[in-house]
Amino acid sequence: MKVRQQERGVTLVISLIMLLVLTLLVVSAIRFGNVNLKISGNMQSQSEATAASQVQIESVLEKIADPTVNIDAITGPNPLPFTVDTGGATYTGVVKPLKCVFAVPVEPTTLNPKKAADLPCIESLDSDKVIGSDGLPVAPKAACSQQQWDIETEINDPVTGTKVTMLQGVAVRVPAQVLCTD
Repeated sequence: MKVRQQERGVTLVISLIMLLVLTLLVVSAIRFGNVNLKISGNMQSQSEATAASQVQIESVLEKIADPTVNIDAITGPNPLPFTVDTGGATYTGVVKPLKCVFAVPVEPTTLNPKKAADLPCIESLDSDKVIGSDGLPVAPKAACSQQQWDIETEINDPVTGTKVTMLQGVAVRVPAQVLCTD
């Protein structure tokens, strides 16, 4: 009988240890769940902000494609603010002033007078050739140049802490008078 009296306290101690271990497991599972929830929320905010930035870049590309719009007037010298509603959140950001990276004259031999897009670049359909000082015909110059422009957008959302900067290049055919100054 003495043996049984000593064993009574052991069951209680083992039960308390098991209860402590189970409590620690539950607390750590909740913590890991919260961390994973924060990670997925951050990824969602990042994806939405990236999509909002891409929407704004597409808007700028549409303006650039419009031949009646002056490229320098699209953003001007100052950043252009924008707001995009993704359905889940509203993101505000800026389109930084467009930067011309380089310009290359359009080769007249690549122009096709039958294409409407090429007509503004053909200075003259006249068959007369200009003769240089060496007596040889001078190749005609095109009235356009091919320029590479950078479009940069930036979103900095104070609510979620999301910051996205996107840079996209676009090739644009412009009149030769448009200088690439950046």
